[in-house]
Amino acid sequence: MSGLNLSEMKKNALLQMAGKQLGANPGELKQKLDAGQVQDIVNGLNDQQKQQLNGLLGNPQALSALLGSDQAQNLIKALGGK
Repeated sequence: MSGLNLSEMKKNALLQMAGKQLGANPGELKQKLDAGQVQDIVNGLNDQQKQQLNGLLGNPQALSALLGSDQAQNLIKALGGK
């Protein structure tokens, strides 16, 4: 995730959103990402989720739009961000 130059607060917000969507613990997702175990996360996705993830990661503008969404901004604020 560090290659995207996201602030820690935005990374945490994305992890919270991903955890909710996947029914996974955001802390465990972060540990896997930090350990480079991205494939473990991807393997747990259904085909539609894999397509969505690949579309997001391959499109910085879509990722920015997601982070700028009301839901993401509310989550970032709730986590103590600005």
